[in-house]
Amino acid sequence: MKDKTKQVWYLYANDIKRLKTECYELVQKLYLQLGQSPEPEIVIMMTKSLVEDLSTQYPSMEMEEIEFALNKGLRETEPPVFINVPTYNKFLRDYRNKKALKKQTNQIDQYDNYKKRVETMGNALNKREIKKIGNGNYNK
Repeated sequence: MKDKTKQVWYLYANDIKRLKTECYELVQKLYLQLGQSPEPEIVIMMTKSLVEDLSTQYPSMEMEEIEFALNKGLRETEPPVFINVPTYNKFLRDYRNKKALKKQTNQIDQYDNYKKRVETMGNALNKREIKKIGNGNYNK
């Protein structure tokens, strides 16, 4: 079950500053992944558009899921790829449609698999015993 406090609608209603910050960082990451360095004004305008689109068209998605969908879209699209409103909406729409189809046919969603792998990895790392190597005298 989804944590409602991580969903876009909740952030929009209760912590808009956090939503805007996460969207700004996400837009910057997308440009960085494409090797582009746009003017700050462009990143701010894209962030405003993304916040508005997420709150109206994708309110039940979590920010982590949105990042997953956009990264997946970037990697599965043939170059040249540009970050703009139609492109990120296509990535999100395609992801949402695939997810809905998989849900209808009782298939496991890729994002759910990804999330389970991350949790399993985190649990495995937390259970590991950490051993100290050496005697700690490094200042000789």
